Amino acid sequence: MRIRRNPLHAINIDILFLILMLIAWAPAFALETQEGDVVETSVSDDEDPADSDEKVDTNDPTAAAWSYALGFEFYDWKEDVIAPGQTRPTGNDNTVQARIVAPLPAGTLGMPIKSLVRFTARNIEAPGGTSASGNADLMWLTLPKDWGTGRFGIGPVINFPADEKQFGADVWRFGFGSIVIQNSLQGKLLWGVLVQQVWGKTKANSDSVYASPIAIQPFATYSINDNWYISNGEAPWSFNWQKKEWLIPMGVRVGRLFKSRKGVWNAYMEYRWPIVWKDWPGAVAENTFRVQVSFTPKL
Repeated sequence: MRIRRNPLHAINIDILFLILMLIAWAPAFALETQEGDVVETSVSDDEDPADSDEKVDTNDPTAAAWSYALGFEFYDWKEDVIAPGQTRPTGNDNTVQARIVAPLPAGTLGMPIKSLVRFTARNIEAPGGTSASGNADLMWLTLPKDWGTGRFGIGPVINFPADEKQFGADVWRFGFGSIVIQNSLQGKLLWGVLVQQVWGKTKANSDSVYASPIAIQPFATYSINDNWYISNGEAPWSFNWQKKEWLIPMGVRVGRLFKSRKGVWNAYMEYRWPIVWKDWPGAVAENTFRVQVSFTPKL
């Protein structure tokens, strides 16, 4: 039997999720790709710079470029004993995630500095095959500081409630996000940290507000060549303010960039596992597998 959901919220999130997937994959239908055509990240000595494409690092979460992504995550959960007679709870089976990033140049909506809007929608499948919308989130990062090889961003974050508690927090949550990013080794190494913290009610009909675990996501991406790269992936560290405990995963991502006449495709596979988790009070994924494809169009 399918989970009963709040009809208005379910319709809004499901429609938005479908729109995001259609937007993300629509360029594929009009894509004209040449066999063996791959991305070029620099201009050669005998190439006219005016005829070359503008370099856009599709692994840079603050890049001033539109992007559309569709990803899938699969989990294998730990079932150890966390207290006498108490087994650690397990999580959901898998997640489908759609994400769109929109760059806003300075002057948009009267803002004197450039910014990025990132919207992420998730569909969660629970054990038994039931599925529903998980927590969607909207992050608006302003980018007040750029020093050439890196930049700093900060802005508000809104978490939308999940359809049901088993698919995520079923309350609204609000907070902030901040990022510092730096290019090193002549552009081959991109590294930095993204921090997000939100607060929300413990229950929809409650007045008490608590801090959700902070998410501290250090990241590093190394370009092996113009096409292949490795990274530590999307592996945020979490700290539970109430229990004073950490959950720290480790990740490995291998990805490849492809260039077409319409833009750049970025495809990767990722594996994550926990390295600090023993005293974490909630579910812990023993193994997480992720695949994702994103598209950054030429404008």
